[in-house]
Amino acid sequence: MKLFVWAAAVVMILLGLATVWTPLPTGVPLIAGGLILILGSSRQATRWLRARRRRLLRLDEAFIWLEEKAPKGLTAALRRTRPRRKAPSPPAPTPTP
Repeated sequence: MKLFVWAAAVVMILLGLATVWTPLPTGVPLIAGGLILILGSSRQATRWLRARRRRLLRLDEAFIWLEEKAPKGLTAALRRTRPRRKAPSPPAPTPTP
């Protein structure tokens, strides 16, 4: 089953790359769909993308925007790639006189 998903993802990405420069708006959605298939089936790809999102803030912002716009089923795959950031530490108490 995993081989079928990867094959479908590669076909979608290749078709997307072939049509990204045409006036038909099919290239970017096909590429995005192929990447989401890969992210949904590969932990290593998820970890790789999470590391890139942690390092590149603009990429992280773009994926957050995609998470907000994508359908629910696709959003779950994208949210798994969110970088784990440390919570801000509470402010230090001020000394009282």
